[in-house]
Amino acid sequence: MAIRLFTGTTCGGGSVITFITDDTLILANPINRVYQFDDGTCFTLTQSGSTTTSSPTKFIAYGPYTTCALCLAPTNSAGITSIICASCDSVNSVTATTAPHAIYTNGQGKSIIQNNTITVGGFNGLNN
Repeated sequence: MAIRLFTGTTCGGGSVITFITDDTLILANPINRVYQFDDGTCFTLTQSGSTTTSSPTKFIAYGPYTTCALCLAPTNSAGITSIICASCDSVNSVTATTAPHAIYTNGQGKSIIQNNTITVGGFNGLNN
């Protein structure tokens, strides 16, 4: 583990950013992968620089992803999507619908889909 200077490009905006962070996660994965800072910003890592004794300026919370779209999409808390059988008259005619799961934003600004819950009653569920 070392503190190192890195360069990246933000997803969506394409701004070039330079930051200092712990290199443990990044050195275990290839350059040109997408990561997310703890403030929710997604970026493509483009260059690894020299080690430094300076304090980190950014902290990586998630990654690596292969695309910016995957980084920006909500995280699926259980890794699967549930479906509800809306009409199951026979094995040959099944109509399935996707269950509306609750979504919350964690402390790093990442949307998390809670697959162990079902949203009931509209936008705010039972709090309407």
